[in-house]
Amino acid sequence: MTARACSHRAATGDGAKSFVVLLAAVLGGLRAAGGGAGLRRALRAFETQVLERAVARGLRRHWRAAPPVLPEALLEALLEPYLAGRLGPGERRRLARLCAELCRRCAPAAAARPEALRVLGRRFAALHAAVPGLPLASSTVLPGIVLSRDFAAYCPAEGELRAVLVTEPLRPALTAPGVEFVVDAEGQYQASLRWITRRTEALVKHLQSNNVKLLLSSTKQDEVVIYYAKLYGVSVVECLLSEEMALISEITGVLPYTPFGDNMYRAITETAVASFCQPLLLGSKRCVHIGFTSVCAFQPHCLILCGPVDGVNEQHAAALQEAFTVLQQLFKTVDQREECKWKGESQNKTSDVCSCHSLPTQKQIVVENISCNSGQVSECQLKALSDETEAKILDSDKSSSPVDKQRSYSSAVLAACNTDGVTACELLDVGKGLEKTRCSIVPFKQEESCVSIAQDHSNSLIEAGSVLPVGGYFEILLHYYIQYYAKQCQQSEVAVISNVVADALLSIPKALYRTTQRDSFTKFYLKAINSLRKNRPLPGNKEGLESVYCKYQLVVSVLHCVTELLSIDLIIGVKRPVQKIEDHDSEDDF
Repeated sequence: MTARACSHRAATGDGAKSFVVLLAAVLGGLRAAGGGAGLRRALRAFETQVLERAVARGLRRHWRAAPPVLPEALLEALLEPYLAGRLGPGERRRLARLCAELCRRCAPAAAARPEALRVLGRRFAALHAAVPGLPLASSTVLPGIVLSRDFAAYCPAEGELRAVLVTEPLRPALTAPGVEFVVDAEGQYQASLRWITRRTEALVKHLQSNNVKLLLSSTKQDEVVIYYAKLYGVSVVECLLSEEMALISEITGVLPYTPFGDNMYRAITETAVASFCQPLLLGSKRCVHIGFTSVCAFQPHCLILCGPVDGVNEQHAAALQEAFTVLQQLFKTVDQREECKWKGESQNKTSDVCSCHSLPTQKQIVVENISCNSGQVSECQLKALSDETEAKILDSDKSSSPVDKQRSYSSAVLAACNTDGVTACELLDVGKGLEKTRCSIVPFKQEESCVSIAQDHSNSLIEAGSVLPVGGYFEILLHYYIQYYAKQCQQSEVAVISNVVADALLSIPKALYRTTQRDSFTKFYLKAINSLRKNRPLPGNKEGLESVYCKYQLVVSVLHCVTELLSIDLIIGVKRPVQKIEDHDSEDDF
């Protein structure tokens, strides 16, 4: 379980706590249902026959595709809810703005946003600098990169300058490693040292003649190298981290320079271009600030992260790095299986029961299998709320004909999309046109359902950029559509799995609403279910957005973990003696 949870978190950047909550709920439901080998075999059938159909034919109706440009407002709407579970309210809002600003500056062009997010997620350790002792409000974004080292030799230069990367000492050794060097006299040894000094001077002079003004080294350079670098006007930064060297190579396309070989005086072609190179004081630490010219779409910028102590900065940096991993998932898709496409096409042609049933109408209001047995909400309260809602809907049904009902619901949806300021229409509408998408979901005839659903299908189960409002929308929607499509399955074991997973999905929004007012989850659940069954827009939420891909991968990862757990037939306990830990410390050690 731990390995699966860590693997899911590493892949998506999110879902460690939700993974545990959902896994515990699924295992509890399977235990109550008397899970065995039959349910284990039915898990894969559930994923292909019910889960993917619920996503492709039901959930697809509600999500909204984010524009590829990813404006800062949308980035903040995606980042702030993610950071809410890791940071305080004031911190997450400020960091979400900084993160969005960093994304925009690193990728001014819309087409470069996916690549920029990949670089930020992979190289964030070298793209931020922590400054303890300052408030978070002092954090900012600077152009270029900030190296966490001071100059070993600093020679100011005007305009653009060329830089080389080295991964070995420039002062040649007397002999290669493992080779014996025999010295017969003191004079011979001193002559060898003079030869090394002259060769080092010639190498630095060769760098200067090739207009190299900056030397970036991952190793410690000898004092002779530093002396001649200052003499010939070459700045030197040494002992760089491997992450910093890899970042510079990636954004400049330059490989490390190898000075020694058959021809030491050959032309130096592997040079990076920098617009500026200057010292930078961050708190009490001196750093190097370099503005490299990028050869790719990614424009390097550095996040200066301020905080009261180092521990807080480390927490913020870890949260932001995972946030960039989450944003990368926004551009990923989930493809449909070939067998699912074939089944969908054949069912649309033959009007099979599994695909040609109309969605639940407004008369089907009785809420089933909602599993709200929490400590705060009783079944009696839930039934009372459900009966009250059902009575209002049934009364309205008696006073209208089917044609009038359809017209009234269509006009109600149109009015909600056009006037309501807190509906999901505006929350998911980053640009324009969501009203049309939402308002097209009106009660339809049974013979038209297959055609309309088939037209909405594409080769992707989940398209890139699919988002939903946060706050349990994904879980409640998937819960609703899993229960609906489970009723069409003839295999009893698949139906059992469907009900277990559908009920387990509600454990996540229950946990979210646990800290709010009493009965808040029950009211939200009933309002959402009634809106779904009447084809009305879902209750509005301005808390932010979340990626549908990440949420779907959470469900799939939990199902795969459950499959592995159910495949275990026997656990053998191994007894071994407890290892004694001896305390070797003494007073002399302190």
